[in-house]
Amino acid sequence: MGILVAGLLVITTFLVASSLMFISLLSGSVQQTQALKELAVINKQLANSALNITSAVVDAPGGGDVTVVVANTGSESVFRFNDMDVILQYTDVSDVKILSYLTFNPIAAGVNEWTVPTTGVQPDSFNPKVWDSDESLTIDIQVSPLIKSGTFANVVIGTPQGVADQSDLTNP
Repeated sequence: MGILVAGLLVITTFLVASSLMFISLLSGSVQQTQALKELAVINKQLANSALNITSAVVDAPGGGDVTVVVANTGSESVFRFNDMDVILQYTDVSDVKILSYLTFNPIAAGVNEWTVPTTGVQPDSFNPKVWDSDESLTIDIQVSPLIKSGTFANVVIGTPQGVADQSDLTNP
């Protein structure tokens, strides 16, 4: 009788362990499938997005005002400019290298901020105040400390979809 109980206990333990392993593998498989579906959606969005910085200029030698023009060469529209990233790297007038993440100001660019002027989206013919495909966006930037004339400067623009472009600034 003791051998029968011991055998039944071993078989029960094996079946419980096998069931737990199967449930664990099934749960992991479901999670992995869901993650792959989400990745496919993100990749589709990224495939339809593209930027091209067509112009990036320091407005005056030794100044802190920068104008950047970016073309939306993809098929995704940008509705919320405050979700975009603008990063500027430059050398200030004291020869200190500055890396600045700039915040969006919808009214006007203050110190270390950027804005889209009233004529920012050109031609704005399809969705007013929305940056659509085949439209250009003008970005006004103001930084402090000021940018040293004749030095290297670089700007990076990123969209909410995760697409970015960077360009050297024309710095007279």
